[in-house]
Amino acid sequence: MTIAGVIVAALTLSFLQTTTPPYAMITGPLKTSGQQGEAVTSTTFSVQVGDVARARTIGYNRFGEAVALESSGVWVVVSAELRGFKETMPVHGATIVGASGRRYRQSDRASGAPDVLSTKVLQPGLPTTGIFIFEMPEDETGTMTLVVSEQYEPQLQDEISLTLEPQDEAVRERLDIGPDGI
Repeated sequence: MTIAGVIVAALTLSFLQTTTPPYAMITGPLKTSGQQGEAVTSTTFSVQVGDVARARTIGYNRFGEAVALESSGVWVVVSAELRGFKETMPVHGATIVGASGRRYRQSDRASGAPDVLSTKVLQPGLPTTGIFIFEMPEDETGTMTLVVSEQYEPQLQDEISLTLEPQDEAVRERLDIGPDGI
């Protein structure tokens, strides 16, 4: 009887171990998905993507001086409106998933550009508009997904994924970013 009990217990534990999801999946982000142009809402914030522009060079004024940043790939600038619901929160985690599935974080090279959303804080009930700026290879820009969250790699926090419309138009040579975005 004792040996049979040990065998049953071992089989039960083995079954539980193989069917339990990994810790990263259990504590991973709370995902919500949608399309460009629609307001995608999670429990803590919402995102609505407007325009997506691609350019080889971006230009803007920083502290009264003109800045021009060139790329060996392309700059992808995404304009968006965000709304917070429950509490004041930053939105530092913005990533684009390219056509190959590789992930590209916001470019630090363009962190001084005006109207960048990662420098803003969402206030409950107030819309916040701005841009996300990414630098990536041109062949990755055919189909893209924008992933937005409070921080990179969120655990038990909201994450919104927006499928961006395919980029059929030609890449611009230069895109000027003003105080009100693109």
